[in-house]
Amino acid sequence: MSTTIAAIGTALSNSGISIIRISGKDSLNIVNKIFNSKAKLEPNHIIFGKIINNNEVLDNVLVSYFKAPHSYTGEDVCEINCHGGNEITKEILELVLENGAILAQPGEFSKRAFLNGKMDLSQAEAVINLINAKTRTESRIAAKNLEGDLSKKVRSLREELVELMAQIEVSVDYPEYDYEEIEPKAILSLLDRKIDEIDRIINTYEHGKYIKNGVNVAILGKPNVGKSSLLNNLANYEKAIVTDIPGTTRDIVEETINLGNIILNISDTAGIRDTDDIIEKIGVEKSLKILEEMDLVLYLINGEDGISKEDFEILSKIENKGLKYITVINKMDLTQKSILDTILKELKQSNLKEPVCISVEENKGIDNLKKEIIKMFDSNDLDYSNELIITNERHKDLLKKSVNYLKDAKTEIFNGQPIDIVSIYVKKATKTLGEIIGADVTEDIISKIFEKFCLGK
Repeated sequence: MSTTIAAIGTALSNSGISIIRISGKDSLNIVNKIFNSKAKLEPNHIIFGKIINNNEVLDNVLVSYFKAPHSYTGEDVCEINCHGGNEITKEILELVLENGAILAQPGEFSKRAFLNGKMDLSQAEAVINLINAKTRTESRIAAKNLEGDLSKKVRSLREELVELMAQIEVSVDYPEYDYEEIEPKAILSLLDRKIDEIDRIINTYEHGKYIKNGVNVAILGKPNVGKSSLLNNLANYEKAIVTDIPGTTRDIVEETINLGNIILNISDTAGIRDTDDIIEKIGVEKSLKILEEMDLVLYLINGEDGISKEDFEILSKIENKGLKYITVINKMDLTQKSILDTILKELKQSNLKEPVCISVEENKGIDNLKKEIIKMFDSNDLDYSNELIITNERHKDLLKKSVNYLKDAKTEIFNGQPIDIVSIYVKKATKTLGEIIGADVTEDIISKIFEKFCLGK
């Protein structure tokens, strides 16, 4: 990391301020070549001055200087706060590069912070989660993990397992010493506690993934039941084409909607029916296939027509797959009471869920539908202030892997294997936990994590 890197640290747009960030041993030297001020740049001070190029003033700026190791990256860092025009920001960056810096790769500042011990890997991942957060809950969880909540828990888990391994190794390697051998019963008790602790963290991922990635929702149903109209209503604009002609939607139309504290990734699908139209037929096949990727299905029924055999077949398929779903009866403004009563009776007899009744045309019942979705996925009941919640699939997978190793260790004890065999699996679990915080991780994984970052971070 002998090179000095630079990048624009703010969004490139016409705004009040832009920041050019420079990190590396030559940061101060590079800035002093292009910065003119009455005051000398000192660590942890912000100095007003001018950026000069060939005796021409480019901009009035504020420059801050952070001396290693007391900076974000752990290196010497300078930040130039200039006016936020696109051209002036790019021109100052080019001047910095001309004077010895190289353009930073995506996430390279945070990667250097990790490599210099300013943060661990889980904290670095929390940085990108905080930047990309779409809801308040997501940003709060990311902020807590940036503060080190997950790191502290993982370190605590590892310390106890390392202590267990040390006890095992002493008893195996130095039997001549009068050292009290750890009993299998005590090992099993410790392993059970650690498995339980890790499982509790893993179980938060179910909510955590919805907080981070949103809820994947498919609007499904026969043609002309109001699927596209419902999408438009939820999105508050005309996203999908709506006509009275069945089969208008021939491909999947997608939209992201913020519903309170939940992000909905909604897919409006082609109407499900037998058709000779090749293009529409492909759309129908896509509609059925997309079920595998969904967290929630909104199945629409046209209240005017009643419920058909095809409707029951699809609902049964959804039910058998164990998918979360809401049956929605639309066009209630046109539905006769006798038909509605029949639909409700037939759904109940088939042990299918009670539906939500709406009229997209008259904007009635939509709030009830939203409440039903919120009830299924809202995370307001999560106490993210006091509870550790994971939203990262990598963390979940590594935690599961570590639990499996600890279970393998238990199995070896039950099978009467020597205690040093048991320690092999405890060591594997410890190493796997270490991958979460970067204690045991390959360069390839590090690179993959940081390449997801934006430039300047």
